[in-house]
Amino acid sequence: MSPHTPRASRDGRFTPDDVRLGHVNGVFGLRGDVRLYLYNPGSELIGERIDAQLVAPDGSRRNVTVDVRSGSGRRILGIISGVDTPEAARALKDHELVVSQAALPDGDDGEWYHRDLLGTPVSTDTGEALGALADIVAGPGMDTWVVKGGGTEVWVHVRLDDLVEVVPGERIIVRDDAVLRLTDAT
Repeated sequence: MSPHTPRASRDGRFTPDDVRLGHVNGVFGLRGDVRLYLYNPGSELIGERIDAQLVAPDGSRRNVTVDVRSGSGRRILGIISGVDTPEAARALKDHELVVSQAALPDGDDGEWYHRDLLGTPVSTDTGEALGALADIVAGPGMDTWVVKGGGTEVWVHVRLDDLVEVVPGERIIVRDDAVLRLTDAT
């Protein structure tokens, strides 16, 4: 699945159950609409009304309903319940939009949330331990998984045929010939 969201932060504002959808990065218009930066630019949230929490930079939380819509160009806009002036919207800049993991739909076979895969140990079908999944770079045809461990970095251009087994949080086994080995990477 494509929700690519940062994992729980080190500053203690987020719990392991929080799914960070994006943050408020500005004001739009005169009615108090906000500009949103969604961590997954291909999100299915556009055109939806969601119940979420806004997490302030100081960690305080507020339950809100957000109507998400596309704006001109690549803008993503939101109307947040109770926010009806530009000043109120401006006060929300840098607040994070989060939902509970339980609010996410279940994926189909062969679909996983990035947040569940990050940190999972990766090895090849020949038994070579590669490290842990450190990043997922979305691409138009396929994603690239960045695996780091033991002072090395390898990339796996992910096609379903190259995945032998995926158990989020426990293990990922990939075909050896799907691994792009980098030299002198850290």
